[in-house]
Amino acid sequence: MNFTNKQILYGAGFLLTGFFLGWLLFSGPGENESQADLLNSEEMEEHIQDTHTNEEGEIIYTCSMHPQVRENEPGNCPICGMELIPVSTDDGQVEKDDYSMVMSEAAVKLAQVQTAPVTFEVPEKIIELPGRVQVDERNITNVTAYFPGRIQNIKVNFTGAQIRKGEPMATIYSPELISAQRELLQAARQQERNPRLFEAARQKFRLWGFTDEQINEIVNRGEVQQELEIRSPVDGYVMSRNVANQQYVTEGTIMYEVADLRRVWVVLEAYEEDIFFINSGNSITVRIPGNPGQTLEAEVAYIDPVVNPETRTAGIRADVENENLHLKPDMLVKGTIQATMGSEKLLIPASSVLWTGKRSLLYVKDTSVDVHRFEVREVELGIRAGDYYIIEEGVEEGEEVVFHGNFRIDSEFQLADKFSMMNREPGTGAGMPSMPGMDMGEEDMNMDEMEDHSNQ
Repeated sequence: MNFTNKQILYGAGFLLTGFFLGWLLFSGPGENESQADLLNSEEMEEHIQDTHTNEEGEIIYTCSMHPQVRENEPGNCPICGMELIPVSTDDGQVEKDDYSMVMSEAAVKLAQVQTAPVTFEVPEKIIELPGRVQVDERNITNVTAYFPGRIQNIKVNFTGAQIRKGEPMATIYSPELISAQRELLQAARQQERNPRLFEAARQKFRLWGFTDEQINEIVNRGEVQQELEIRSPVDGYVMSRNVANQQYVTEGTIMYEVADLRRVWVVLEAYEEDIFFINSGNSITVRIPGNPGQTLEAEVAYIDPVVNPETRTAGIRADVENENLHLKPDMLVKGTIQATMGSEKLLIPASSVLWTGKRSLLYVKDTSVDVHRFEVREVELGIRAGDYYIIEEGVEEGEEVVFHGNFRIDSEFQLADKFSMMNREPGTGAGMPSMPGMDMGEEDMNMDEMEDHSNQ
């Protein structure tokens, strides 16, 4: 078979193309992956050498379940058979104890440890309190019946009505009132001869709540009226109406309750932990949820001395001017108080505290050494002040406490069987996690029992 030059050229081109594609598919990527694997291996080896070696450069291995185990080479735990892992601390640079640990530079960076100094300052707290508008009790007036009688004509016949001082509220018929009018008229006719008797008759009407204007009207009219008007003694709004037409009232009956709303109370509910920060005179910013743009400035005028047993709160009262009557009784409001405690206290960041029931722990950085040494402290806390806690005992001013990464440090303490959140008996393995069906104590499980357990 004879091939033309053109066919030979085409065949050579296909052959070269196949070789090139084969090189791309099998040769190129393999080299890249090998280089990447080599680079990752070098980085991993460098990380292990930097993080898990002692002063002699040896990698120390331990068991995550039995941190007292220390080996110079990888393998399995002689107690539980778990695979050993490199330790992450370098505790050979300072004296060892059950309440401190030295961490390598790489371990500290990996845990993202951050510290802050213990300060001695006056605690401050921004307190947000719910509340409501209430009627100022000092501006409430009861319109009372001073004598028995029958209500004849109700002038103010609904709750919430606005009333001015001196305006009639109702009329009343009373036999005692008729007798008193007769005495007044008789005394008026004899006032030149006996002015004291006339003044005594007038005083009787004053004590019954009648004004001098009403008394003069009776005298000038010269005759007894069957009904007399009961007039409002104050300006305000009728908060309650307790009488109706033709209702008989006795002496002392409260017919109306009138309140002046031009000055009201804003009563906020403060929880027990906030009461200690609040004092009379503290500034309050009052916000009305129904009108987001409206705020009022007031001061703490009164702190309730009794805590409500159901809500566990105490009332914080402020007096607020309300000339425009924008604040309505029982309207919900929110108050903000910038409060301070009277004296200086030791303060630590709230995030530095680890809670375990009644115990409070934190980690303190030892600044007297060149290594990253952390000490665990069991402290006595006071109340919380915003982002800080008042501390009563356990640290001193200027010490550095860990506020970020403390949970990771605590896990290292726990793995090392040191004093920590879950371990109050360091060195005994009491705080170590346990596995079902396995007693983690070395004295209670020997190698023979471990082998029998593995063969089952």
